[in-house]
Amino acid sequence: MIEFGYILIIIFELIIASAVIFGLINLEKKVKNCLCNINAQADDMLCTIKNVHLNLKNFNKRFSGIKKIDIKKIKQTVLLILDIVNFILLIRSMDFKNLKKAKNLKKLIPFGLIKKLIFSFKK
Repeated sequence: MIEFGYILIIIFELIIASAVIFGLINLEKKVKNCLCNINAQADDMLCTIKNVHLNLKNFNKRFSGIKKIDIKKIKQTVLLILDIVNFILLIRSMDFKNLKKAKNLKKLIPFGLIKKLIFSFKK
């Protein structure tokens, strides 16, 4: 009877050991599937990060190009153009029939505009 008891215990231990082994095999398969899913998501995320990195590089190149533009020179140029347009409109609106000698001609010459032109060409 004792031998039959040992045989039952050995059979019971074999059944439990085989159940644990099958459980570990199933758990290993689940872990491998999870790792495959995580690797696929990581690859997608890596591609996305690379794209963002390239976009940031392109943005930085373009932004550095924009930073190189001198806003003060653009402002001076626009003001100079506006002064020239105002001078042209002044000339067109003048009545040249009633001009007297050199006194009125001095009023026509925009010395501020000439100074701005000379100053802008020096730079």
